[in-house]
Amino acid sequence: MKLIYKISADFLFFIHLFVFLIVLFGWAIPNLWYVYLVTTGITLLFDLFLGYCLLSRWEFFLRKKIDIELNYDHTWATFYIRKITQNRLSPVFFMWAATFFLGSSLLLNLYFHYIYK
Repeated sequence: MKLIYKISADFLFFIHLFVFLIVLFGWAIPNLWYVYLVTTGITLLFDLFLGYCLLSRWEFFLRKKIDIELNYDHTWATFYIRKITQNRLSPVFFMWAATFFLGSSLLLNLYFHYIYK
C-alpha cells in the first residue's frame, strides 16, 4: 500500500510542479496565457482564502501515510524551498512573498493585455 501512496504523492508533486511552472512562466507563452490567468487566479484565491493549495494537502496527506513523522506545516513551495535552503526562509515571509507575486503578476498581465495596448 505504501508504494501506491508514494506513486500517488509523486504524481501530485509533478502536477504541482507543472502548475508552479505555469504560474511562473505561463505569461511568456501566448498560447498558455488564458491557462496562466486561470491557474494564477485559482492559486491566488486558494492562497488568500485557505492559506494552502488543495494539491498540497492531498500530496502531504499521502506522504504522511508513508512517513508519519513528516512535519508538513507549510505550503507546497515553502516546504520544498525550505528543504533546498535548509530552513533559511520563514513560512510567513514566503506566504507574503507568494501572495504579492501572484497578485501583482495577475494585475500586471491584465493591465498590459487589456489596458496598455
